[in-house]
Amino acid sequence: MELFQPQNLIEQRICNVADMKKIPITGALELLPLCNMDCKMCYAKMTREQMERHAPMKDWREWLELARQARDAGTMFLLLTGGEIFLYPHFKELYLELKKMGFVVTLNSNGTLINEEIADYLASDPPRRVNITLYGSSDETYARLCGNPHGFTQTTRGIELLLKKGVQVKINCSVTPYNVEDLDGIFAVARRYRLPIEAAYYMTPAVREENEKNTQHRLSPQQAAEAKLRIRELTYPPTIFKNSVLDELARYRGFSQNKEWQPGFTCRAGNSVFWVNYDGMMSACSFTREPLLYDVFSMPFAQAWESLLKNIQTIHLAKECHDCRMSVLCGRCASAAFGETGTYEGVPRYHCELTRHYIELLEAKEKEYQA
Repeated sequence: MELFQPQNLIEQRICNVADMKKIPITGALELLPLCNMDCKMCYAKMTREQMERHAPMKDWREWLELARQARDAGTMFLLLTGGEIFLYPHFKELYLELKKMGFVVTLNSNGTLINEEIADYLASDPPRRVNITLYGSSDETYARLCGNPHGFTQTTRGIELLLKKGVQVKINCSVTPYNVEDLDGIFAVARRYRLPIEAAYYMTPAVREENEKNTQHRLSPQQAAEAKLRIRELTYPPTIFKNSVLDELARYRGFSQNKEWQPGFTCRAGNSVFWVNYDGMMSACSFTREPLLYDVFSMPFAQAWESLLKNIQTIHLAKECHDCRMSVLCGRCASAAFGETGTYEGVPRYHCELTRHYIELLEAKEKEYQA
């Protein structure tokens, strides 16, 4: 999962250089694991009692000190996430101080708690963007998936307040069995507000023991493949969608692995991106675990980053995946391997099955175009 998507050539060049030089250019801070909703498939949530048993939240001034160390190590882009960030005590103070420090800040929120006061102080020193997760196009869908019978009304009110104040908004969407039939409606809401939208069809296994059964509430591999294709169809105009179908099939059929099987991760995580859990444990991304966890509130940030880089270079992802023709389409990564199998070297069979179904769907589309 990318924490920061470069939006222009200058940013892309900065991130490319950071990847090559192993500079932690981008980071995410999970401020808390608490949320005001109870989404069935959530992989990270905790109750307050569970949180307190595990570790209390860090004070906002502790996050600021960590941010200073990250800035000194080269960090420019920060994502503030949770849980629900607007439940975090002193969020306003933390946000405004991070902006004063010069960070490019992006926020993740479900949008339901955004009011005039929040919209006002965000507008006074705007974030790069607020990513709002939209779980459905009606209160009925929110009740079914999130346990909040007013969630859609609250979320769209938050979106409207931000847009009214000139704050940039992007829609995120997590597709599950409880809202997959509402996928077209969710995209229609994004179009109504003229907002970019990104939908996730793959739900990772839980990152915390409290949520270990979350995979019971995700799409089957076949359903995920169908959602993947439908998302692309909703995202692109017909001609571009058709070309993307044919291009993906061409890449799959023309696959020839000419890269050496080497240790390390295949994405930016752990190369120029880091994640810090609410309890202060840093890793490559939100889904990676041992031996890639370092307590950045007990050791200097720079030391933790160097340890992370060193240990990632001892990890080989599965040779079977490296050599697989489907790898050009499957989207598997280190975190998926670990989440699905318990080891970075494992083969995430869920992705194998998903991709096989996806290729079948692409081939069916190709036949339609040839008819």
